Amino acid sequence: MTTMVCFTAGRAEYCLPVQATRSVRTADEMISLPNPSPDVSGMLPGDPPLTVISPLHGEPGHILVLEAADKTFGLLVDAVTGLRRINDSDLGPPPAGQDRPLISATLRHNGRLILVADPLALAGQL
Repeated sequence: MTTMVCFTAGRAEYCLPVQATRSVRTADEMISLPNPSPDVSGMLPGDPPLTVISPLHGEPGHILVLEAADKTFGLLVDAVTGLRRINDSDLGPPPAGQDRPLISATLRHNGRLILVADPLALAGQL
């Protein structure tokens, strides 16, 4: 059994392991970067400042602060929808056709498809 943080981004539902999540912040705090790399939306001020990525094409709503692969960074999402406990046996294979393997598994819940985001792959976007 794994606890996942659930969220929406770009008209899709996602979740990722709660162990990789450090906090949730509003996108109101984000500042722009001049000439950012692809999928970089901006930065959160702090010590140190956190780079915010948006490879899931989220709209500025919330930022999940994640830690993976010895990196701390923000993930731009539309909304955080809660926590869900998931049996590992309920996870299906990742979707075919990913250029970058950001999704590590799929899950069906109440007739809806939920994509399981891989924090290590997300950290690789930095």
